[in-house]
Amino acid sequence: MSSAMELTVKALVEFESELDRAKAEATEARKKASKEAADWAEAAKATAISRAQDIASRRVAKAKEDAGAEAEKIRKKGEADLKSFESSISRRRSEAAKLVTARLLGDIA
Repeated sequence: MSSAMELTVKALVEFESELDRAKAEATEARKKASKEAADWAEAAKATAISRAQDIASRRVAKAKEDAGAEAEKIRKKGEADLKSFESSISRRRSEAAKLVTARLLGDIA
């Protein structure tokens, strides 16, 4: 009977040893999985940030291009308006000079 007890105790010790080894492997696997998940999340975050920066850069470049085109339109309109204004001043200056001359010469009452 002592032999059966010894075999049972021996089997229980081996079982406990195997159970401890399985627990250690499970703990190690859990740590490894957590690290891999964290690494994957960091890589995904970096990719998302890179894509967002690329999209933002393209939008900023497009906005600058559009603003430059709009500024050029405004500048051209301003030049045209200035030419028109200068032409109007020039015409009125000639008319004013004629009126002043006529007044000085006594042609206008």
